[in-house]
Amino acid sequence: MAEQTVRIDGVVPTSPTGTQNVAITSPTAFPVTDNGGSLTVDGTVASYVTTNPAFTGGYVWSGPMIPGVVAGNNYLTLTNPVGSGKTILIAGVFISQIIVGDTTGVIDPLRGWLATAVSGGTLQAASTIGKIRSSMVNPAGEIRTGNPAATLGAAWFNSPPLIGASKTSAPFIHQVPSTIQAGSLSLLAGESTVLRTESGDVDQRWNLSIAWSEL
Repeated sequence: MAEQTVRIDGVVPTSPTGTQNVAITSPTAFPVTDNGGSLTVDGTVASYVTTNPAFTGGYVWSGPMIPGVVAGNNYLTLTNPVGSGKTILIAGVFISQIIVGDTTGVIDPLRGWLATAVSGGTLQAASTIGKIRSSMVNPAGEIRTGNPAATLGAAWFNSPPLIGASKTSAPFIHQVPSTIQAGSLSLLAGESTVLRTESGDVDQRWNLSIAWSEL
């Protein structure tokens, strides 16, 4: 979303006769001076936040705390279903964690992967996905938890595990942006992203959120 601002600063020419009707609407008053053939306007007409009409919705899913798993595990997937007619632009991923016991032997990070052929696991209801505006349609994007199957492609981020010998929590939320100068990381129909660890510990607890837009 971009902020659109219309400004009239300085001199606005009127007609050759010295008369001109100028309609100005502003959330705040500002002076307009008739200089006999021109108007001096000092102020901002208006400032409005607008949404690119190409976007059909913006969404975020934030799940309950998920226990760690010793073996490789797909904790979360976001999928753009085949035939959706949409493109998903990932805004970012948000990760925090706590441990409830000794995890000193765990070194594998939580990684983000591009993927295809996601299936199984637990498909989350559309009602669990937050809309950035309540009037937006339900998302095309599908969230799955519970170790769904996936064919992994390239990885696109790493988030280190919390390591310790006692109960503790991460001092930060790892925010993973997914936009570069060329644009946002995009999922076409049939494509997914997967949040996965190759190994873990049952004393880990993951808190995961993901945000995206659709057009």
